[in-house]
Amino acid sequence: MHVYLGGGLARGLMFVLCLLSAMTASAQPYELFAVYEPASGTGTTKAFRLKLAENALIPDGGESHVLDRIIVKFDDDGVSLSALSIFSQLRFRADVGGQKTETAVPTDSIGRLPSREHTLARWRGDYKEDAIVPVTIQVAAVYSGDFLCMQERELLTARDDDELSARRSTPPPIPLLPPDSTGQAQSRQQPGGPSSNGGARSVQRPLLQTGDGDFILYSLCRDDTGQLLIDPINWAKAMDVQEFQLGGSTTDSKLQADFRKAHKKRLAELLSDRLNKRFASFGRTVVTDTDLPGFKNVLIQVSSTFKFSVIKSTGALFLIEESGGDVQRLADLIDQDAEVAISLDRAVCAQLPPAALLNNPWTFELEVPDGKDGKTRKTKVELDFRHGCNRTLQVQWKNYLNQRVTFRTIYRVPGNDDIVVLKESFAIYNLGLITTVPVFTEIISAAQNSAPSDVEATSSIPVSYALPLNDRDQRRGSVAVTFPFTVSINTRRYHNLAEYIALAPSVSLIGGGYTGSSDGSAGGEDQGPNVRVALGMGINIARAFHFGYAWAPSDGGRYALIGISVPDLLPLLRKSP
Repeated sequence: MHVYLGGGLARGLMFVLCLLSAMTASAQPYELFAVYEPASGTGTTKAFRLKLAENALIPDGGESHVLDRIIVKFDDDGVSLSALSIFSQLRFRADVGGQKTETAVPTDSIGRLPSREHTLARWRGDYKEDAIVPVTIQVAAVYSGDFLCMQERELLTARDDDELSARRSTPPPIPLLPPDSTGQAQSRQQPGGPSSNGGARSVQRPLLQTGDGDFILYSLCRDDTGQLLIDPINWAKAMDVQEFQLGGSTTDSKLQADFRKAHKKRLAELLSDRLNKRFASFGRTVVTDTDLPGFKNVLIQVSSTFKFSVIKSTGALFLIEESGGDVQRLADLIDQDAEVAISLDRAVCAQLPPAALLNNPWTFELEVPDGKDGKTRKTKVELDFRHGCNRTLQVQWKNYLNQRVTFRTIYRVPGNDDIVVLKESFAIYNLGLITTVPVFTEIISAAQNSAPSDVEATSSIPVSYALPLNDRDQRRGSVAVTFPFTVSINTRRYHNLAEYIALAPSVSLIGGGYTGSSDGSAGGEDQGPNVRVALGMGINIARAFHFGYAWAPSDGGRYALIGISVPDLLPLLRKSP
């Protein structure tokens, strides 16, 4: 029969081992690990292991490794060795998404295991449709017969002030089987030894009693020769003794096995009750009526259940972008004003609360350029609630304008290697309609703390040469200062278009260039206004060059403008080889 010490106690129940060994340290004799092997094609050759925690959610792999197996590693410190010594075997049952495997590890063979490790289950969850695969490891540590015998003898120790004692009166003689042909079972006429009465053999020894006063014949102890005390009992004759009938009366020999099993069960109840009273903080005992095949002694075990889950990382997490009211999967580049969120796959979100995947030990990092020498730095990304299965990345993307960044979702447990579950690399640009207004653009950009590299952060004011297109006998070329109002667009396909070309309506101040006579007399001196205001239309090329047409309402002059902006020309010269 099984006697389970359980009930939501998990592996903390194993602390009882240390107490039983008179140890003050509360160590566990084993630990569970997930072993990750290198993924093919990654160039990595080193495997690593992840120590499992109760109710953890672990990935099935990452950037360079994949989950391979679940193992148990037995500790070899003094406390653990003492704890394991009171057990005969540890029975493990692994349930990985409904795929069950059972193994038994005898405690005397643990020292011969490679690295004291034993594989409990191979990961085969990739064949399941579920995004989250639950894993349950049940451990049953079976007490050794010697330890249970020790508990039995403690119960047999009669003490007036000990409520755990189960010996209160002297039992009747115990009937024994006839001696075998070798005479080895003959009475040795020793105190407490077998005696004969008309050919019937019996023995007198202390017996445990039930709460009703019935005596329990079953025992887990052995005599001086190593024979179990129950082996020579004549169970058929014992059924006729009223004090051994456990409240019932039967002489049917067919029920002899049940009679023996009933005594076995009563002993198990007494032993488990003793453990419960002495170690109440470790849970209660449940007795079932099943026997482990081939196991002679009563099966009393400390049971614990360890649960965790495995998430299939492929497709479970992804980034989405919201820009201009449109929501889509993250592309290779985003707008500086876009809102980026990390999203859970619907199947994953339906199986577990998002908080389980979006909090520790799951960590979110952004790797960004640091200087112009190719170095990078990593910064932690905080998440903000968006809705349902989405969380917004709290990042000012304009701080990384015209740069490429890398976002990572990492399963990080101190003392273990990082597992990169999601890696997304993308660039940030100013997308959409791009406009500049001389002077006002700089004021607005300063107020909004725009990035210096933003194409909308500065405007251009080129100095132009105004070439007259009409009345050339009265006009000549002159200098003009042009104030262009640029309009352009950056798209995902042409994300720097505004840097190279822009439509530029303009207002120009044209100085001189007017003779006032058809023959160019009067010494070539200007006879018209010194400065004329001209309205025009043109294009800006590479922000540094302006080509346009202008018309001066004051005198009807029409001009072709060819201008250059020195502040915008210098960066181009520095870029050239």
